[in-house]
Amino acid sequence: MEFSEPVDLTAPEREIVRQVFENDPFWRFTNPAMARLYLLEPKKDFNSRPTSEIFPWNEQNEAFVRNLIDNGFEMDAGPALDTRYDGVQIYVENDVRAHIEGGKLLRIFGIVRNVGKHRLREETIQEELSEALNILMDLPCGAIAFNEVAEVIAVNPAACKLLGIPMENLLAGALSQNTQSSDVMDTVRRVIATGQDETIVENLVGWNIAARKSGGAVVCLQPNDAEVHHS
Repeated sequence: MEFSEPVDLTAPEREIVRQVFENDPFWRFTNPAMARLYLLEPKKDFNSRPTSEIFPWNEQNEAFVRNLIDNGFEMDAGPALDTRYDGVQIYVENDVRAHIEGGKLLRIFGIVRNVGKHRLREETIQEELSEALNILMDLPCGAIAFNEVAEVIAVNPAACKLLGIPMENLLAGALSQNTQSSDVMDTVRRVIATGQDETIVENLVGWNIAARKSGGAVVCLQPNDAEVHHS
């Protein structure tokens, strides 16, 4: 992408951003893959199309340009939000280099990759994780998850209430540091090591400890008036 009027890189950042979008940028050279990526009609010439059709001045692309400025117009895997010719916005990554002379930006060149599928997958996974966390927080029974070295990695409010220990303390290792919980932690470690589920009652709280397939253990806590025992 070249500029009919070179961009003045000595200007304030806001002005540089404006010039990148408004100094009559145009495509100097693109390969056929660009036309396919942006779904341009086969009979049309991509190089003759306005750059704003796929690289409009929007919040995402302004952030992309500011990122370029911060990195001296040399950047790998820079995210941007482009618009295909069917009107659909797509997430892309750009490897960018620039031709600069005397503080003037003459042209930008590089490689663009469509990462929309990856972005959608990440968003879906994030939504699923958020939903799973909400379910954990809303469970009426106490729940604690341990990693493969018996560190607490997740806990819900019901568990905190049942144990009388704040969530931040549980996540910081309060169970391992509390000598009164030594039997519980020994059982958790044994379940993690053997993969065999166990139940222990301690301080009037029942710990149903199950091994996780991915390593670690998950515990369901319930009030229990029985004496301390293992099973």
